[in-house]
Amino acid sequence: MGMTMALAGREATIADVVSIAVECIDCGRNRWWKPAELKRHGVRPETPLAALSGRLICKACRADGLPGAAVSIQAAFIDDRQRTRAEARLLNGRELEQSRRA
Repeated sequence: MGMTMALAGREATIADVVSIAVECIDCGRNRWWKPAELKRHGVRPETPLAALSGRLICKACRADGLPGAAVSIQAAFIDDRQRTRAEARLLNGRELEQSRRA
């Protein structure tokens, strides 16, 4: 699943992903980030994925005196069917809870 995935004619944003793999091209280190973990880098749900590479750096390379800006980003997108099922379970759970209270 790459960043080139078209989402109904609009640019993919952080809100569309479950997690993001960031790999340093220089040293090979990689890490998976959850969207919420990127908040400290100024990333918001509406931030386009294409803007991420300019905001993220490799701390290990930076500590070694290198720029650390050569990063590759791969996004794991939210599966629409999975999200729909999760929302349905959530709604069913709320309806059961409300019927118990009635």
